[in-house]
This record gives sequence, structure tokens and C-alpha cells, in this order.
Amino acid sequence: MNAPLHDSDSELGRLLIDDLLAIADTKLVLGNWYAVSTHNGKSIPDYAALLAIGAASFGHARALYQYLGSFGLGYSFLERGRTAEGIRSMHLLDQAPKSWPDFIAGTFLAEQATWLLASGFLSHPDRALAGIAKRIGEESYFHLKYASGWARVFGAGDAGPFIDALISRYADAIGWFGTSDIDVLHSQGVRQTGFEEIRRSLTDEVAKLLHLAAPSASLPMQSSVATRETRPGLRQSPLPAKLFEVVRFRDSEAAPE
Repeated sequence: MNAPLHDSDSELGRLLIDDLLAIADTKLVLGNWYAVSTHNGKSIPDYAALLAIGAASFGHARALYQYLGSFGLGYSFLERGRTAEGIRSMHLLDQAPKSWPDFIAGTFLAEQATWLLASGFLSHPDRALAGIAKRIGEESYFHLKYASGWARVFGAGDAGPFIDALISRYADAIGWFGTSDIDVLHSQGVRQTGFEEIRRSLTDEVAKLLHLAAPSASLPMQSSVATRETRPGLRQSPLPAKLFEVVRFRDSEAAPE
């Protein structure tokens, strides 16, 4: 790397901020998905699991917001100061889940996509960032296992709604990483994994989950999937107003400065 680790004025610094905000903001919205959907759980263990997973998602977002302070970005601004145009979460989460199978499909895709992007920083020279990536991986493992368990449940009954939801939302999940092979952070060694590798890994993991519910089902060819972004973090539209109302931070006393 030719630029200081926390130089927000360098190209590498700006691109790193983009990646980390893409992960953090997606985790912020994802945490609210879990919180709002807790009452839809099918059992007491579901309620406990969803609350714990949601809390972990908020923790991931806040750890990254605090880390971004090293670039001169204030925690209060990131948590409470941005408008709907400034939130960089995945389009995948813009549309609320329509059913329990859709909720499981959406959360799995968001968890898997954010982990695959975060995993590229496990060997980052700044050990603080590497530590955050490791923690995200350790906790996301259990989040993904929760979704896998439900995929098996769907497979034992009517898996159709889950399969339809997973395939439908897959387009936005894979589209988050674009189709371009230009990836400066990867080529400069800031992030271990490149977008092309991430796209392949995401497709493989989604195919595995789909197989749990329906061994004969298959994903559409990646080349036929619509692309939302040229790279993570660059949304083409503001966060929907209703979703922004849900996720915006309200209690200023609870946010660290």
C-alpha cells in the first residue's frame, strides 16, 4: 500500500471508507430487520435467537462506525447525522420481508454478502480492523447456521416460498458487488479478496443453502442477474423513507461521542 492506513484524502482511503460503510450500514439495517421481525418468530428459541443476532448486527455496525473515527468521521455523524441519501446499505434490504421464508432468505443473503466482503480485511495491517473482521466472522457463522436450520425445515415441507424468495433476492445480493473487474483495494493489497472471487463465493454459498431446501433447485446464471451497483457502497437511490424512519437513531444519550 502506498498511502497511510487512515488517509481519507487518498484514493485507497476513500475506497476503504466506501467498503466499511457498505458493511456497517447494511448491518445497521439488518439489525433492524431482526428487531422488527422478532414477533414473527415461530417459537421462544426464535425470539431469543433473533434478539441476539440483531444485537450482534448493531454491534458490528457500531464497531465499524467507531473505527472510521480514525479517518476523521465522527461516530455521532455516522450514527445519527446522515440523511436517507447517506445510508449505504444493500438494496436487498430496502424491501421488507413479505413472509417468514422471505425473511430467512433476505437475512441469509445479507449476512453472507457482508461477511464475504468483511473477510477480505482479516489480514489488514491495521490489527484493529482485522479484529473487527474476525469478530464479524465469528458471530456471522452462527447467524448463517440459523438460516441453514430453517432451510432444512422448509425442505421438509413446502419449500416453494423459500426457494422463490431466495432466487428473487439473490439478484440484489450478487448485484451489490457489480460486474466490473476493476478493484483497486484488492489489487493494492488492502483487501485480500476481490469482487470476482466474492461473487463466485456468494453464488456457491447460496447454492448450498438452496440445496438444503430443495436438492433439485438451481440458481439463475450469474450473467443474467441484474446489477445494481458498480461497486459496493455506491447506492443509486436514497434509503426508502419508511425504512429510514425505522433505522434512524433516536436516542442521542445512548450513542457514544
